[in-house]
Amino acid sequence: MLYEVTVALRYLRSRKKAGISLTSFLTILAFTLGVAALTVVTSVWNGFEAEFLDKLLGINAHAIVLRRHDVFRNHQEIREALQKAPGIEHVAPFIYSEVIVQSARGVQGVAIKGVDPEGALGSPLGRYVTGGRAEAERVFHSLSATTSAGPDQPGYPGILIGQELGNALHVKSGDAISVISPYGGRDGQARTEFFRVIGIFHSGMFEFDSRMVFVDLAEAQRFFKLYETVTGLEVWTVDPLQSQEVVLTAARALDPTDEFAYEVKDWSVTNRGIFGTVRQQKALISIVLFLIVLVASFMIMATLILLILEKGREVAILKALGAKDSSILSVFVMDGLIIGIAGCVSGLAVGMAICAVLEQYGLRLDPRVYYLEHLPIVIRPIELVVVVVGALVLSTLATLIPARKAARMRPVDGLTQRSQYAGPVMTVGAAGGTAASGALRDFLIGGAFVTGGVAITWASYAAASGGGGKYLVTTGALAYGLFRLIRGVVRALR
Repeated sequence: MLYEVTVALRYLRSRKKAGISLTSFLTILAFTLGVAALTVVTSVWNGFEAEFLDKLLGINAHAIVLRRHDVFRNHQEIREALQKAPGIEHVAPFIYSEVIVQSARGVQGVAIKGVDPEGALGSPLGRYVTGGRAEAERVFHSLSATTSAGPDQPGYPGILIGQELGNALHVKSGDAISVISPYGGRDGQARTEFFRVIGIFHSGMFEFDSRMVFVDLAEAQRFFKLYETVTGLEVWTVDPLQSQEVVLTAARALDPTDEFAYEVKDWSVTNRGIFGTVRQQKALISIVLFLIVLVASFMIMATLILLILEKGREVAILKALGAKDSSILSVFVMDGLIIGIAGCVSGLAVGMAICAVLEQYGLRLDPRVYYLEHLPIVIRPIELVVVVVGALVLSTLATLIPARKAARMRPVDGLTQRSQYAGPVMTVGAAGGTAASGALRDFLIGGAFVTGGVAITWASYAAASGGGGKYLVTTGALAYGLFRLIRGVVRALR
């Protein structure tokens, strides 16, 4: 073993015990917390994104095709042409509008969608109907029929509603509700018609379960007086991630005289707001939590400064015995790397353990706030590699300044310095020691303020609350903490 490795390991150990020193342990702990927090947060947000995509594609198609500057008349011909295009699995017409649904005990604004029952049964929407596959077949077969609750009850068209909407309206399967549309009535009046609830679906996404209802396509055409026209065509592709390119290529070939006659919107466009919010919040929280790793890197710098002040005489003796500057530099760089690697490995292990517990036992969420009922977990190895590599790069960079100072130390300065290390108290007589102690104060105070700012930010986000006062305190704490950390680096460079 190279003597630099032996010296580096010896410097990390406590002088009184066989274990590592307290400062080294605290620095490893800070790295562990930072890496573990980033691992859990990125996995949770990946789960949110994947769960959103699964729910969205369970209710909606991969893409929709709309007619520009005209109503969609010849949808059967366009449907057949699109069905033959490569990469497209299924095409179905639909009608979309916004209405008000009302029962005897509630009223709610919803989006109504007219669908082809046969196509809807084969789509992912069929698996969300409560009661299993047999119930889903009954519901979609009854969607186009007029149903009644009994021999003495009037017959109404069928409607499929979400579970949350049923709870809001206090209705169940078999009850009648009225659908009110501002369009289609006489003399500008609203059009009202009764529908009978023939089934309930439950996707687990509150926004859909409380805001979507489905009726038969022909019934929607009659209700809105659209005759043979539709809003557009829903398209399912082999690969949802490539749906925009596949459908756009097929749509441009529909009309040779005008390749822009049809407009294509895939799931990422129609749900841009939800996905944009998820990705922005994931990036924001990851940046905030990465500050913990940054603080841990400054703690490595502070640890090495303390180590140099404590081991100054030993470094001078090594140089007097012939040790090169590069060897001394390697000793302290290896100390920082050992701390960083230990913190990354333990942080990754803790983060993976927390993710495993959350995935095994689950954590219920309020769907009215988070749209989902359970906390999803999706671990992506590439993101874990980015977290670990980023933490190791920061830990390596943090070692360069104090290691360079130690390597440039002259033997006579180290042998004559009057600094002593006695537990938490350090008495420094040299000017260099004074600068180092000032840098240590800046690191400790700056780290405390940054950690406090991160804690306030995370607590506010977890509580789904916040205000001008909290944001002001958080911003002030982070700004002041970063200022002290930067000033500590400047002092350490002197």
